[in-house]
Amino acid sequence: MIFMNRLSIILLLMVIAEGSNAQVNAGEDATITAGLPVKLNAVYEGHFGTLVTVHDDDFAGPFDIGFDFTFFGETVSEFMIGANGVVSFNLSQGAYRDPVEIPNNKMEKAIYGPYQDYFSHGSTNSRNIYYLTTGQAPDRKLTVGWCEAPMYSCTDMKVTFQIVINENGNIENHIINKPECSYLLNKATQGLNYNFDKGVEVPGRNKTSWTASNESWEFIPGGTDDYTVNQIDFSPEVIVPKANLSIAWYAGSYPGGDVIGSSSIVVVNPVETTTYYAEISLCGGTKYYDDVKITTIPLPTAFRPESNIEQNRVFNIFANPVDNIQNFQMYVYDRWGKPVFETDDISKGWDGKGKNGQFCAAGVYVWVIYYETDGNKLTNKGSVTLVR
Repeated sequence: MIFMNRLSIILLLMVIAEGSNAQVNAGEDATITAGLPVKLNAVYEGHFGTLVTVHDDDFAGPFDIGFDFTFFGETVSEFMIGANGVVSFNLSQGAYRDPVEIPNNKMEKAIYGPYQDYFSHGSTNSRNIYYLTTGQAPDRKLTVGWCEAPMYSCTDMKVTFQIVINENGNIENHIINKPECSYLLNKATQGLNYNFDKGVEVPGRNKTSWTASNESWEFIPGGTDDYTVNQIDFSPEVIVPKANLSIAWYAGSYPGGDVIGSSSIVVVNPVETTTYYAEISLCGGTKYYDDVKITTIPLPTAFRPESNIEQNRVFNIFANPVDNIQNFQMYVYDRWGKPVFETDDISKGWDGKGKNGQFCAAGVYVWVIYYETDGNKLTNKGSVTLVR
């Protein structure tokens, strides 16, 4: 038989976001009595982008950048979004879909990231393109993203990428996935275009056929006429349209563990020490995860009211923190189902006495607890031996 000082329950793991650079927080590690419930709460710590409605081949806007930005020496504060993968500072830019080569005068003052024909003819897209300005001066940035946008004539193939303009003048282009579509020989263009004689392309990606995944590029201004193009570590912004965020919980290991839930909150009842993993999936299958370890201790099976050790004289339920417990009730029954003890005070344990104030006979008793935490009603039960 096992004697313990307290029967410990930690019922709720509170999660606090720590900053915009994180992705997901699975909560704090905890120790509980084996088999009792723990509420796990995964919190997405990135940003939700603002969705934009754009007609096929057309541009939407203008929208505020949120700061002044210099593009080829010209200061701009507004931008347009083109359905086919373009951020433009030409506020009168009209619809366009044919392949183009940098430099050109078809879509001027624009970032192609990559430019190719997306979406179905005549469609109105309102679920795949988003934008958001984040950060504080002088380090603000505007992110414009295409989230699993279908390629024209190859609608089962999806493109996911981001164009990021930084307040310091640098431009980033993160490509999560750009598959190959046979339409127009898969010709796509990646780079910057100012006008018919000024532009910078990514080598090998100027109205050519190419594919890419999980790569990032940076354009660094070198005066008013040129940019340096560098491939950098893959580092997309943690931004997603709200409907495109998905969450999964894994038990034991990641990613090979058992999937135990697909919502931000799950309640688990581990009987042995277990690590749980919260995974979030963003556009194009970009995934991040965090883990939380729940350490279990053996369930007490007996207590002795006349023990020389004071803590072993009472069968006690302990909750930490108490503020997370509402409407707590505990009942103890003898083997005939007769109630011998009850309390709604979580700090009060059973000292082995019945309702008549007399010590109960030695034997096995059943305990049942009911409680609420964060609006959820939970229950648990077990048995304990009263030793005399």
